[in-house]
Amino acid sequence: MKACHLRILILSGILSMACTTKVSEWVLLNSEANNYILVYYHKDPVVEVVKRQNEEIGREIGSANIQFRTIVRKDIEKPYYALIYRNRLFSTYNSYAELKNLSVSPLREKIASELMSGMLCVMLYLKTGDPEKDEPALEIIKGTVAASPYREVLSVRELDRNSTDEKHFVSMLLNVESDLKEINEPMLFGVFARFKALEPLLAKGISAENINLMIDFLTADCSCLIKDNLPGTDILFTNNWENPLPALVNRILDENPALLHH
Repeated sequence: MKACHLRILILSGILSMACTTKVSEWVLLNSEANNYILVYYHKDPVVEVVKRQNEEIGREIGSANIQFRTIVRKDIEKPYYALIYRNRLFSTYNSYAELKNLSVSPLREKIASELMSGMLCVMLYLKTGDPEKDEPALEIIKGTVAASPYREVLSVRELDRNSTDEKHFVSMLLNVESDLKEINEPMLFGVFARFKALEPLLAKGISAENINLMIDFLTADCSCLIKDNLPGTDILFTNNWENPLPALVNRILDENPALLHH
C-alpha cells in the first residue's frame, strides 16, 4: 500500500515556484484526462455481427477518454475485450454485453456535474456492505467535511461496492492501486478536476487529519512539481469537459484571507 496521505502532505507543502491558482482549479482547466485503451483480442477473422457490435461500442465511448483497438493474437483460445490504463490491465470482458455503460453511469454523471459546477472535490465513499465498518467511517467523513471552512465546495457521495449500475465505476476505483480488490475495507476517494481519483484512505486511515490533508493538497497553490507529478487515476467517463465554471473555492479564500496562510 502506498502512503497516500504522506504523498499529499509532501506535495501540498511544496510551494516554491507556485502560482496563485489552486491545484484543483489548475488541473480542471489545464490537465487532460489520461486515456484508457479498450482492446478486442481475436485470433480468427472478425465475423459481421461482432464488427457491428464493435462499431456500436465505438459510438458509445466516442466522447470518453478511451481508445478502441482490435488486435490479432494467435495465443488465445477465444476472443475477449481488455480494458487497459497506463499499461496496466484493469479488467477483461468475455462479451459485448458485459461492456454496456462502460463509460457512463448515473453516479459518474452526478459527480461530473458537481466538478463542472466548480466544486473543489467530491469525497467518494466506497462502502463494504458491512454497517459495523461503514457507519463509523461515514460519520467521520461527514463530520470532517461539515467542520471544514471549505464545506460549501465539498460533497460526500456514497457508493455500494456491489452496485449493479455502477459496476464499471467500482472496478475502476478498485484499480486505482493494484491491491485494492483484495481489501474489504471502507475506502474514501477524493475525486477532483476531470474525474481524477486520488489514492484512497482506508479503514482507520479515514480520519479527520487525513481528510484535511487531502483538502490542503487540493487548496494548495499549484507548482511545477505538482503539475509534473500529479497523483491520482483518471476515471473513464463520457464528457468533453468544456466550459467548466470557475472554482468556487476562490470565493471562500477571498472572504477568508486567513486560510491563505493556514
